[in-house]
Amino acid sequence: MSRLQEVTQRIWASDVDTGKIGSLELNAWLAQLTGIPLVGLRPESRIQRLGILVRSFFILPCLFCYVCLEIYDLVLNWADVDVMTQNVLMTLTHVGYWVKVLNTFHHYEEIKEIVRQLSCLTRACVLSGRQRSTFHDVEVENKLVCLMYFCLVVFSSSTAMVMLLVVPDEMAGQRFPFRVQMPGYLPPLVQQLYMGLSVIWISCGIPTIDNMNVLLMNQICLHLKVLNMAFDVLERDKQGQRLQVDPHSWLQSIVQYHCSLIRLRQRVERVYRLPMMFQFVSSLVVVAMTVFQMLVGDGSNSSMLVYFMLSGVLCQIFLYCWFGNEVFEQSKTLSSSGFRCDWLQFDVRFRRCLVIFMVNADRPFLFTAGGFMGLTLTSFTNILSKSYSVVAVLRQMYGRSQ
Repeated sequence: MSRLQEVTQRIWASDVDTGKIGSLELNAWLAQLTGIPLVGLRPESRIQRLGILVRSFFILPCLFCYVCLEIYDLVLNWADVDVMTQNVLMTLTHVGYWVKVLNTFHHYEEIKEIVRQLSCLTRACVLSGRQRSTFHDVEVENKLVCLMYFCLVVFSSSTAMVMLLVVPDEMAGQRFPFRVQMPGYLPPLVQQLYMGLSVIWISCGIPTIDNMNVLLMNQICLHLKVLNMAFDVLERDKQGQRLQVDPHSWLQSIVQYHCSLIRLRQRVERVYRLPMMFQFVSSLVVVAMTVFQMLVGDGSNSSMLVYFMLSGVLCQIFLYCWFGNEVFEQSKTLSSSGFRCDWLQFDVRFRRCLVIFMVNADRPFLFTAGGFMGLTLTSFTNILSKSYSVVAVLRQMYGRSQ
């Protein structure tokens, strides 16, 4: 792990003393490459900010027009079950991209404030050697997840671009993932480049938006781990030596730390709950239609791309559910950590404060999709089971149309 930490520290290094969270800065940089202007989350000069805004000014309108053309193609081919499912796979995914982008723009000031508070908590609360080691371990995990998810999507979309250029007559506007109604006055080569580059740019932008939410959740999980470790200071060693801190003031700081994390969780939930609701509903439909395309595929190049699509969607919802579940499970250990300290050695005032903390800590941190579904591994399995039911319905509809 130490070797892995050294390698990842070379990629947007993280620093406890300054509160620098390298994983968030790395993700912001990737988002800027794809045209999403997440400025202010990492150190930037005025020229860099201007370049980011100019690039976004050209990229985002082109991507918006492409999604509109996909929706138009869906309207034209709604009666054909096979074509409709091919189109819905990408259209729902791309509409979800725009829902998240617009939500990010709407709540961007609050997102920056959340990042600032996380940075302040890192500087103030990650103190001991064990806590610092945990911080760097989590940063390694965050960076690896961020890069692996991004590279998976880049590879899939680049493969689709290559297939489009190799067999344009078979793919361009005809098969997944390029079911789109293009203007007839555009030259064929321009149409193909527009299709391929739009799919690449949107596909690469999706993981950066997803990772922002996932990284914020995992940062809260990190601070829950640090909060658990804070009770170690209140445990006497085997020789019964006196504590090096005042137990009352230390417990008070723990309570304040916990309250700060509660407010942070509420803010993150408020920012992302509606996009999460759309994400989970659309993921159910997309997974079902992807599996349907795998079953009725004709063995063409498009059929192979469907497998990449399925892996990307499953990776997307699994990351949300995995890290949401980690926060949920970690928050449930706070009461046990408080009970493990040597509370019998302290006075009644300390015990009363500890009891109040433990009662509040019994309410776990649960991120939800619009308040209807918790981001847990159970939700992930529920999506898979419900998707199977939708696949069965689609197969019946397709069989009747044949």
